[in-house]
Amino acid sequence: MKKPLEKFFNLNTDEKSIENIEPVKDGSLEIIIVSDNHLEKSGLAKVLKYHAGADYFLHCGDSNLQPNLDLMKSFITVRGNTDFLLDYENDEVIELATGEKVWMTHGHRFSVGFGTDHLLTQAELMNPSPAIILYGHTHKVDVKMQKGILIINPGSIAFPRDGTHRTYAKLQIIPERYHIQILNIRNHKVVKEFQFPR
Repeated sequence: MKKPLEKFFNLNTDEKSIENIEPVKDGSLEIIIVSDNHLEKSGLAKVLKYHAGADYFLHCGDSNLQPNLDLMKSFITVRGNTDFLLDYENDEVIELATGEKVWMTHGHRFSVGFGTDHLLTQAELMNPSPAIILYGHTHKVDVKMQKGILIINPGSIAFPRDGTHRTYAKLQIIPERYHIQILNIRNHKVVKEFQFPR
């Protein structure tokens, strides 16, 4: 079942090293972010089953799957460059109760293969600018803060291009911080981890 996002907060500090990450306690809001499965269904099914209690499932494009498939109905999804004739929007902008925005796009229209500068330029044209940008396309993990905006690329759940694992992201919002994990789809173990104070 699709679930709308209710609350995000802007982050203002750099990532902390994994050695200083505090464990997450109950009461967090859990958001699962995937991208670039390119027809491969088993990874999506594994994510939905393993994180059945998650609050939201977001897909950054290139699913190559029809939106009316039961598997895809659980995700809020955008159109990627290989999602020919599929009935997804190019972008999803989620308006938050706080007035902030979450902007999700595949990224190919913004030259993300060369960095995120064009994404940020587009974000700055929005009024108000998004607090969070989610994108895919590169098949490479990217988690950072730029110009006060949190940017997350979960990598590819099927075909990684950075010589590492098939990955997805878990974003948890807890009272005092954001906690972001990049997970291996094979065993759901943490590959990279970040946290930002709220």
